[in-house]
Amino acid sequence: MSAEQRTLLGVSLMSLAMLTAAGIDISVKALTGGFDTPQIVLLRSLFALPIVLCICHYQSGIRSLATPRWGWQIYRGLLTAGANFGFFYALAHVPIVTALLLSYIGPVLIVLLSRPLLNERVGLHQWLGIGVAFAGVVLVLRPTSLSLPPPALAILGSALCWALLSISNRRLAGVEPPGVLAFYTIPVSALLAGLLTVGHWVPPQGGDWVLFATAGICGGTAHLLVAMAYRHANAAVIAPFEYTALIWISLAGYLFWSERPEPLTWLGGAAVIFGGWLAMRSRE
Repeated sequence: MSAEQRTLLGVSLMSLAMLTAAGIDISVKALTGGFDTPQIVLLRSLFALPIVLCICHYQSGIRSLATPRWGWQIYRGLLTAGANFGFFYALAHVPIVTALLLSYIGPVLIVLLSRPLLNERVGLHQWLGIGVAFAGVVLVLRPTSLSLPPPALAILGSALCWALLSISNRRLAGVEPPGVLAFYTIPVSALLAGLLTVGHWVPPQGGDWVLFATAGICGGTAHLLVAMAYRHANAAVIAPFEYTALIWISLAGYLFWSERPEPLTWLGGAAVIFGGWLAMRSRE
């Protein structure tokens, strides 16, 4: 396969991964009308588990799950729980496009945290990107006071957990196979969610099971597709295609929930994306 073909394949896989990732958010948004966040996290995790096990078997074998690094795995599981709980809770209260745009602050948080956690230098261009991204957050939220509403705080908290999770992936790169890292994010989330559903369980109906299964299967599939995409093309080429999820999310928000974000929301979202791109690009 030529270099051009490998790049095209990588771009296609990343775009397909973002389509499946959008399937997670759309399914969860549809479920928030009838189910609490813990139950959504629990059933989504359980449906994702077989997919992640297959990925682990494909990449390194099931025996690779016998890892001695339990401290790291528990820590990463808690971060995953925080990311899922925060974002899924917010989807019940804010437009789906707004939630996604705010979540794009994650790469900026990675840059901010890389200094204290990875001892990496943050340069002038990175600070510029960070400033642009946070200005974009202000435009998206347009707060009327110094306090932020709980859903906005939940999204920012979710993005913080995601950033810390990404940094832990870097710390463990070459030490643990990607499939193992993906697998151990699920049990902690499922356990915490299961405990919180006690006494609050709502029996799903036929269509609900389809949505839960879609959220779980799309989650596991997106992880596999992203890993395959980065095997075939350079990160600098395919990373921008992560934003193609906005196409599907915007379309779903309009068709299913009649959501029409205001121009300032789009402007703020563009600033968040550009600031994150600038901050991450300057690290290369």
